[in-house]
Amino acid sequence: MPLLSHCSTDKPSSDSDDFIINIYTGEEEAGSKSISFNEMIGREERPVLLNFWANNCPPCRAEMIGLEAAWNEYGDEVLFVGVDVGPYVGLGTYNGGRDLVESFGITYITGNTFKRSVITDWQISNMPSTFLLDQDGKVHDIVIGAILGSRLAEKIEDLIAVSNS
Repeated sequence: MPLLSHCSTDKPSSDSDDFIINIYTGEEEAGSKSISFNEMIGREERPVLLNFWANNCPPCRAEMIGLEAAWNEYGDEVLFVGVDVGPYVGLGTYNGGRDLVESFGITYITGNTFKRSVITDWQISNMPSTFLLDQDGKVHDIVIGAILGSRLAEKIEDLIAVSNS
């Protein structure tokens, strides 16, 4: 089972870092309506793009459409997971997040979590925040703020290359 580490590339995961994702979209990919993040990546062979977002965050909304396009291009090689933390950062509600991904036609795994401490556990300091995890569940890269276009493609291609080496 891969080790999840978000602050250090060699720190093993702990249960306190894990969280349950209540799925908005991508239930078939996730295999459940509600799933532990560590469980999901533990059975995953692809590297993971983990994006924390909020529905009332303009950069998050702009980024989400680009992430969907990247998912359509790289989904066979990278698992995309979006976690709505809007209610915890004062930028959204559960219904607002669910409605947003539906209106945008998002198909990669998105959902929320009822674990408020995900903000401090993952040291999220800005919206959006994206963690690129290699196939062993270790953080390869972190992007604070929106990532779009060629920069997003470069980060994903680098993640794929590192995971295949």
